[in-house]
Amino acid sequence: MADDLFFVMHDNATGRMRLHARLTGLGLAAAVLGELMLAGRVGVGSGAERTRLVVLDAAPPGDALTRTALGHIVAEPSHRFRTWLQFLARTALADVAARMTADGLLRPPGRRPSRRQVPVDVNVAGWPVGRVNLAIQRREPLNVQDRVLLGLLVATGGNHLVLWERNPAYLSAAIAALPAPLQELIAQTEAAVGDAVITRR
Repeated sequence: MADDLFFVMHDNATGRMRLHARLTGLGLAAAVLGELMLAGRVGVGSGAERTRLVVLDAAPPGDALTRTALGHIVAEPSHRFRTWLQFLARTALADVAARMTADGLLRPPGRRPSRRQVPVDVNVAGWPVGRVNLAIQRREPLNVQDRVLLGLLVATGGNHLVLWERNPAYLSAAIAALPAPLQELIAQTEAAVGDAVITRR
C-alpha cells in the first residue's frame, strides 16, 4: 500500500513530489500502519480519551520496513496513534523509497544528491492512480486496499491533485465502507495533516 501511495504522490515520469514533504511523510507513515493493520498485526484501541495502536500479533513481518515499525510499537505500546504517525513520518519518505529501490521499482539515486526518486517503469508508477480514477469514473467498487489508498489521498489533500473528477459521495461511501480501524487510520491521518498545516503557518 505504501508503494502505491508513494507512486500516486509523485510524478510517474520525473519523480517530482506532488505535496509538501511533511504531508507526504504523514501519508506514507499512515500507509505503513495500514499495511500492518491489513496484515492483522495492529488494531486500534481507545481509553482515557487516547486513541492508540494495539498489537494483535507481535510476530515480525517478513518485510523490513513494517518489521521495524511493528518493533517500535511493541516496545512502546502506550503512545497515542497520532504520536506514531508523527514518529514514522520523519523517515517514511526515505524508508519507503529505499524499499521500493531494493524491489526494483525506483531507480537508485545517482551520484548527485537529489530528492527525486525516478520510477523504473512509468506505466507501473502510473497504474495505482489510474486504477483508482477508472473505478471512480465507472462507479465501480474498490477493494479494501484501494479504499484505504483513496482515504489517505483525501486525508492528505492529494485527491485534489490526482483525481480526474470530484465525486464527494463516492469518496465518502468508499471510506465509510472500510472497517472501523482503517476509518480511524484515515481520521487520525487527516488530523495529523491538519496539525502539520497549522504548524507551518
